[in-house]
Amino acid sequence: MTGQPTPIRLLLIDDHPLFRAGVAAVLRADAAFVVCAESGDIRSARELAAQHQPEIAVVDLLLGEDDGLKLVRELRRDFPLLRIVVLSMLDEATYQPRALQAGADAFLSKRSGPESIVAALKVVAARGRVPRPAVEPLDEIAALSERELQVFRELGLGRSTQEIAARLGVSVKTVESHREGIKLKLGLPHANALVARAAVWVRGQGLSP
Repeated sequence: MTGQPTPIRLLLIDDHPLFRAGVAAVLRADAAFVVCAESGDIRSARELAAQHQPEIAVVDLLLGEDDGLKLVRELRRDFPLLRIVVLSMLDEATYQPRALQAGADAFLSKRSGPESIVAALKVVAARGRVPRPAVEPLDEIAALSERELQVFRELGLGRSTQEIAARLGVSVKTVESHREGIKLKLGLPHANALVARAAVWVRGQGLSP
């Protein structure tokens, strides 16, 4: 008699406990998975990955004060056999290429249905490729560098240049330089137009200022 296949071990990394609980409940309802650990920040995620040796890490890109793309890069460096799936509400056209470049094996939208997420995770676990829909950038925001995009998002959340510098661990002068670069790339005439455009974009991403 053939035994049951070993469940796929998952590490869930998302800083919203309610959403994380919902994803965990969906996965635990499928005998193919076992959620071995959950985390809401980079530090504990790294520790749990080392402790539990999951087969797949499901990573959000917005982790409070932490940067999910940074975590993807660190997990890829430290755990080369780990499969990494980004599950995010952020714009796919803008963030999918960045996530894959950082080392993720797949990018899934939080707007996907539970069945789609489960199916994609099974494909990833089998070392297959999740089909990537042809996504075209909605506008020139997709052309911003990773750091510029971070600054743009922080501006949209209503943070000052000084606050952004502190959060990103860079100088005020560096943030000001990024602001100028973003204005040029987006064709915006002044600082107020930049902040207004960033606020509209943040709302469109479903982020709360």
